[in-house]
Amino acid sequence: MRLRSDCIACLVERTKYECDMIFKHDDEKIGAMEEVLLFLLSHLKEEGRTPAFFGTERERILKRRSGLMDPHEAVKRRSNEVAKELLHVAIHYYASLHHDGDSGDSGGGGGGEDRGDGDEALSDIEAEALVRIAAAANSMEYGVKGYSYDDAAFKADFVRILNEKLNWDRDRVITTLRERDRILYLTDNAGEVFFDAFVVMKLREMGKEVVVSPKSGAVINDATVNDWREAADYLALPVDVRMVPSGAAIGVSLEDANPEFIRIFNDEDYLVIAKGMGNYESISEFESELKQRVLYILRAKCIPVAESIGVKRGELVAKISG
Repeated sequence: MRLRSDCIACLVERTKYECDMIFKHDDEKIGAMEEVLLFLLSHLKEEGRTPAFFGTERERILKRRSGLMDPHEAVKRRSNEVAKELLHVAIHYYASLHHDGDSGDSGGGGGGEDRGDGDEALSDIEAEALVRIAAAANSMEYGVKGYSYDDAAFKADFVRILNEKLNWDRDRVITTLRERDRILYLTDNAGEVFFDAFVVMKLREMGKEVVVSPKSGAVINDATVNDWREAADYLALPVDVRMVPSGAAIGVSLEDANPEFIRIFNDEDYLVIAKGMGNYESISEFESELKQRVLYILRAKCIPVAESIGVKRGELVAKISG
């Protein structure tokens, strides 16, 4: 997704939000904002630059100027604790739909269409539940221009969020999940990663081979290797769940990612599940090379992303590339 004028305003506002969080003195904030703005202006007209590219450099500037390895550490720790409090709700939600599936109920707002019986219908319900959990969890986001997130409100509304409208081609997404045996799962935010760990656990129980890809180093509030390990330990995932970090950039940066990640990412046997707007912003620029094997799962929190996907701002989305 190319940079739009709205993205520039968002990048500036996000810089101010993070400077207020990181620095105590106004001169420190002004100096950091000046450097970010100069970088933005010097690269603004370069072909193919995405919002994720500029956001990544903003984070590098703020880390260097503050001396903090993880400026968002406190926010991430709080998000992880919120997720731990709510994880049982997602597990109960999945279990209740699973039970309804055994009784022939479509569940999950699926419209009650006839999808057959036996294992096939149950697989539909399981797949929908997992997509909904993954999408709802992507609500956990701070500092996006025009998007308001609050931990208390999220906890209070989580059940409603799990059941709200999901903008997707249901049959196509479920068929893709059923047919693909190998999955590369790109995580997004801390907190959210606990729900991702549950989704990964269930995909593995369905016989899928899943490679999980958190960030190798801190960048905004994205889940790092340590956040993934905390979530995996909390859910007691098997130790053989493979993890290959994607790098320390917002979204996917092919220039910065390690060779092993690139190899799996380009392997046509893998369905890529890409969580969040950063992954969409970056991957959508070259998704045609991936031959319709990317499944974006996110909440469209800003107008440019929503318009690029073709959904309303604020909607939960599950979209196959291409």
